[in-house]
This record gives sequence, structure tokens and C-alpha cells, in this order.
Amino acid sequence: MQNVNPTVRQFVAPFAPPPATPEEFEALRVRADLEHLQHREASRNHRALVDQVQHNAHMGVWS
Repeated sequence: MQNVNPTVRQFVAPFAPPPATPEEFEALRVRADLEHLQHREASRNHRALVDQVQHNAHMGVWS
């Protein structure tokens, strides 16, 4: 918040989250990484299913 105008800072400060400890920051980072990997895995599975359906349709197989 050091780049924020002092007049604005006094209004924003009550809503700003408290500074995180290194342990809290690491836990947040790990959680974000896990969420990203889970989303990526779901997207990969969906893409594989779409590819399989398209391949089967091309081969004349209806699923």
C-alpha cells in the first residue's frame, strides 16, 4: 500500500487484510498450487473425453 495516496490509504486501510506471516503465505501458495493442478487435471480429462468422442464420431461410432 506504499504506492497508494495517503488520503485514499486512510479509507482503504480498515478493509486491507493483515500482513501474512511466511508460514501463512506458504500455506496460501501451496493451496493455490493444488487448486491449479486440480483444475488443470479436470480440464485435461474433459479435453481427452472430447477428443475421444470426436474420434469415435469420425470413425462412425455413436456413443
